[in-house]
Amino acid sequence: MYRLACLLTICMCLLFPDQSFSGNKENQQRSPENISVGLTLSGGGARGLAHAGVLHVLDSLGVRVDYITGTSMGSIAGGMYASGYSAKEIEEFAIGMDWESMFARSSNLSYIHPARREDHRKFFLEVPVAERKIQLKTGAVEGQQLWNTLNEIFLHVHDIRDFSQLDIPFACIATNVETGDPVLLKDGNLITAIRASMAIPSVFTTVERDGMKLIDGGVVNNFPVVEAKNMGADYVIGVNVSQGLRPADELTNPIDIIYQMGFYSDAKSFIQNREATDLYIEPDLKGYTAASFANTQEIIEQGKIAARKMIDQLLELPQRDQHREGNIAQEREQMQIVIDTLQFNGLENVRPWFARNSMNIATGDTITSSALTRGINRLFATGYFERVHYNLQSDEAGNGVTLVVDLKERPFSSLAAAVHFSSFSGVGLIGKVGSERLFTYNVMGELAILAGENPAFKSRLLFYTGDRRRSWFDLVNEGRIIIFPLYEDFEPIAEYRQRYFRSELSFNSVSGANGFFSLGSGFSFQGLSPRMRGRITIEGNIRAFDAFARYNINSLNRNSFPTSGQLFEGSLSYHFNQKPSLSTLRLDGQDSTLEDMGIEIGNFLQAKLNWETYVRISETLTQLLQFQFGYNFDYNQGFINNLNVGGTYAFLNNQVTFWGLNEYELITESVFAGQLGYQYHIGHGLYASAFSNAALYDFMLNRPEEIGSDNLVYGGALSLGYDSLIGPFELTFAYSPQSKRITGYLNLGWAF
Repeated sequence: MYRLACLLTICMCLLFPDQSFSGNKENQQRSPENISVGLTLSGGGARGLAHAGVLHVLDSLGVRVDYITGTSMGSIAGGMYASGYSAKEIEEFAIGMDWESMFARSSNLSYIHPARREDHRKFFLEVPVAERKIQLKTGAVEGQQLWNTLNEIFLHVHDIRDFSQLDIPFACIATNVETGDPVLLKDGNLITAIRASMAIPSVFTTVERDGMKLIDGGVVNNFPVVEAKNMGADYVIGVNVSQGLRPADELTNPIDIIYQMGFYSDAKSFIQNREATDLYIEPDLKGYTAASFANTQEIIEQGKIAARKMIDQLLELPQRDQHREGNIAQEREQMQIVIDTLQFNGLENVRPWFARNSMNIATGDTITSSALTRGINRLFATGYFERVHYNLQSDEAGNGVTLVVDLKERPFSSLAAAVHFSSFSGVGLIGKVGSERLFTYNVMGELAILAGENPAFKSRLLFYTGDRRRSWFDLVNEGRIIIFPLYEDFEPIAEYRQRYFRSELSFNSVSGANGFFSLGSGFSFQGLSPRMRGRITIEGNIRAFDAFARYNINSLNRNSFPTSGQLFEGSLSYHFNQKPSLSTLRLDGQDSTLEDMGIEIGNFLQAKLNWETYVRISETLTQLLQFQFGYNFDYNQGFINNLNVGGTYAFLNNQVTFWGLNEYELITESVFAGQLGYQYHIGHGLYASAFSNAALYDFMLNRPEEIGSDNLVYGGALSLGYDSLIGPFELTFAYSPQSKRITGYLNLGWAF
């Protein structure tokens, strides 16, 4: 019997030489070389970055993948791998991507017209209005930058409409929002399919495709292993990065809560998909959430660690015939696209010639992928569209390319709201009504009102002189009522209520990509009434005209906690035809005149300059350098039109910001201030900053020998800031040896 058993064992080994291959019974009856391998990548938000780590191990082992399915973030990684990208390229893409920009509600600041960058995204709530009704979106974010990124990533396969023709056959999952059924996307436009698969409910807007409105596939099938089997895979590697249903105390932000809601139905389908998985990989992602994009490298590493634990099983799988070169990204950048035909879909109220001119792309142009993206961004930044999506279609002979731009117009009118609080101006609620096309093309109008302790308003009428918007007329009216203290030797001596109004008309012309010149004239009114009387106080009003020339540059990467770029404004203004109606009051009751206070109202010339530059030292550290200059020539008018030194935000007339001094704490006719600061990004929108500054004041340019220590003031500050949905929140403590006190500042939202 023993000899018979040994003989049978030898025969079995000869007939079935390799029985080490793991899998189901059907697979165990087949040779590993004939096994078709599927790869399923689940959704999970930022946790899906671990897929890049798993792919890294598969690539390094040379594992052959024959089919790929994915959902949400898994559809991006899977789609890239299926279209020819190597795991190394996918990892580089994940690390280099500015994931926060994917969730941006509007254009990158660099694509906004220079005339409108200063006010960009300073209203946390903005809703379109059409036919006197508010139009609500199907999600908070359209994700224009996401559309652009996907288009660039998959430009090299723009002519493929059947996903089985990709380097690896691919399919992804979306959800029909009308029926709640899963939708398998395996043909058509690849970008639209992937964008639909990751349309997180209430975060991204729905995607219209094949007559359906689609949302994130993770709602019903976040781990589509069965679909990979249906495509023909005998053996499926399933990578699950979803945390499933989580305890309530772990739901710490809106994205986490929305993901939790989405997984209620998926929890049922997951059981079937898990049973169909032959090799299950689940990275240890405890502590990371769907919003942990700041931890990209750590999450990718967890994917590598999880896959390396399965090396023995992975080595049993079929090997690729050749190594992936990993040069798709380089080839894509070098692609030259000749636009034979330009086609716009979705235009109703906007005319095609306006869209063409805004893109600055015409038929016959030869462009790169990056140039095409810039043109799309310029069109989106006009404010006329909610979405600008493009695809390239080659003719049957492959000799010509049609650029098809699919547009979704937004209503021209909108309502917006914001909130602001500061230690100086108090609390205020801001409402704005605006129109991107007032009466006709190239005319924009808006009116904003701040209701609060110090009310204010601002209106603007902007008229571009041509479709390329290289020059424009700008009519701005603004006014505010504010209460401010008056200081002497850094101690308050009086308090005034100021009523300020200004109207100006300017002609402006673009200079370079980020700057513009302005020439114009303005009228101003200033009313003063004392609330707390000093030894001598002024009451009344003054009217004046001025003519000015300005030059502005704004190349900041964002308005809130910028990390790169410059901000520059230089102006020269001549103030004339001043008409004062002012009287003086003394506490002792004696008569007094303006001349007794050394005030002589007359014409004068004013020069002002503000230059800020932000330099990124590392991924988390940014250096700020700022210079401010102000000088009144032939001036002897006291505080009425003098320079106001102090405060952290320059929103007051003639203000020069200074850490360590309150607004109006230093009134002077000349000032030169320098500031050095460092901003550290702690993470998750949290920043810590340190500043130091010094200023020279009350000096005369023609008498430098009179400058001494009495003309200098110093200060410094420590600040903790948070980039919130309603604007920057900053808590600052500052000190100046001259004022001899620590001053606390609190700011929430944008100064009006």
